[in-house]
Amino acid sequence: MERTPYTEPFWAALADDRLLIHACEDCAERFFPPAPLCPACGSDAVDWEESSGRGTLYSVTRQHATADGFPDRIVAGVVELDDGPRILTPIDASYEALSIGDRVVVEACDYPHEYDRGRLESAPFFAATTLEE
Repeated sequence: MERTPYTEPFWAALADDRLLIHACEDCAERFFPPAPLCPACGSDAVDWEESSGRGTLYSVTRQHATADGFPDRIVAGVVELDDGPRILTPIDASYEALSIGDRVVVEACDYPHEYDRGRLESAPFFAATTLEE
């Protein structure tokens, strides 16, 4: 997600250890990534809402070969947030230790790779970690 004035609230909140998602004021759909129009009803009455970041691991995969600047093994998955939307995120756990249905939390973290992020160079990133519940 490119850092633009439109997504600036997302990055600012992430720097404060808060995760924001978009919510439609007309149909109550919650969605991610943020967009100027609701994907469910097309309304432009969307606003930011804070998410707990807690959710359930919906799917998970691992990459064995990656582009230059990234480690050879990356674990990523889709987390269905308790707040509604699904979010694609890196997962800070070994692939072997994860199971579909695991409880996780998506939180701000330092960007772990050496890839040039341009304007996002100093911005935090996010990743999921498993929860003990």
